[in-house]
Amino acid sequence: MTNDRLTYYAYNGLLAAISPAVAGYCAWSAVRARRPGSVVRQQLGLAAPQLPKVRPERRVWIQAVSVGEAVAVAPVFSELRRLLPDAELTLSTTTTTGNEMARKAVPEADNVIYFPMDFIPAVKRSLALIRPDVFVTVETEIWPNFFYQCRQKGVPVAIVNGIISDNTYRWRRRLAWMYRWALGGVDLLLMQSPEDAARVVELGARPDRAQVAGNCKFDQLPSGLSDEDRRELRDAFKMRNGSPAIVAGSTNPGEEEQVLDAYRILRRKRGDLRLVIAPRQLNRTEAIRALVSSYGFSCGLRSDAAGLSGGEDVVILDTMGELAAVYGIATVAFVGGSLIPKGGHNILQPIAHGRPVIYGPYMHKARDLARIAGEAGVGFQVADSAGLARVAESLLENPARLEEVRVKAEALIERNRGASRRCAEAIAELCPS
Repeated sequence: MTNDRLTYYAYNGLLAAISPAVAGYCAWSAVRARRPGSVVRQQLGLAAPQLPKVRPERRVWIQAVSVGEAVAVAPVFSELRRLLPDAELTLSTTTTTGNEMARKAVPEADNVIYFPMDFIPAVKRSLALIRPDVFVTVETEIWPNFFYQCRQKGVPVAIVNGIISDNTYRWRRRLAWMYRWALGGVDLLLMQSPEDAARVVELGARPDRAQVAGNCKFDQLPSGLSDEDRRELRDAFKMRNGSPAIVAGSTNPGEEEQVLDAYRILRRKRGDLRLVIAPRQLNRTEAIRALVSSYGFSCGLRSDAAGLSGGEDVVILDTMGELAAVYGIATVAFVGGSLIPKGGHNILQPIAHGRPVIYGPYMHKARDLARIAGEAGVGFQVADSAGLARVAESLLENPARLEEVRVKAEALIERNRGASRRCAEAIAELCPS
């Protein structure tokens, strides 16, 4: 028996052993999220998406687990549509929020579906329904059974915008057998940085198939707001022209307290300073509003625009899809997921507006972006709320430095564009001619 088959049986034996727990968790999360039965059926490979009756010449299937990956891969879809105008492009996600964002952010996708669980029956049924000519995953997604079944069917597999997180890398010795099996047969690995390329080879990828293509997130960044758009958005938040603002984006439980601690320190010197909090989970809005009140600050909601008077200390951004634009009205930005051990969220969105971005010590999911931003002088890492207050104050009190950051941010983005085009060209080459 070959090593491939031995690993195949070992991996699926492990899945079988934990399948009752997985099934229980999936059922619980489906009920909690009120997920429709059609979604669960797609995850089991039972629900067929609405595909054209006539098979196109080529089919490309790209999997992006959640919101961040779906947004990151949007420019790749745009480039693919240009290169393969007649191809059918399918985008799948794992999470409900990712699926919703994919439908908004990726209009070039012909189909938006849910990715199957990595159990053999679900994988086989899904592949039989979609019949891709190329399968692509985004960033850190490794699906051993799915990759294996693609190899069995002769479907090339690629990873784009690849990154090997610190957490994945820490498991390299315990799960070396699985990584070698899953990654050894991947046809193309387009990684974000030289460190990621070296790591993926160490995990088991073939050295001749790992390349550095850069980070696609630079390509999905819009231009900064025009002066008129910025005025309109500030008016919507009832912010007086010239009054400074901090936008704290994608905050998680345990971070709003630290942001409010820093804000309380800053308000002692800047009484006109406003704070916008954009929680990662919108269902926490009421809890955050109560927290803001407990600090003695007045609070309003973005969704209640008519109720905003301009006298609120804090506005909670409780609407979907606006954060990227709202960073444009910030004087200084903070990005969450970084003051708690979550790994950090998208720091490029405020940089796209030329704003300095502050983040905490936990940036392991975006370590390369944090390094690039820090070296360029547009990103500032802090340890805690005191550091957040100290760095924010130094920026707020120095208009010349803010202008310097704006110029450096613009140069940084232009310097790093082009990864999506490189990824799309490589995917197109994998397609049958």
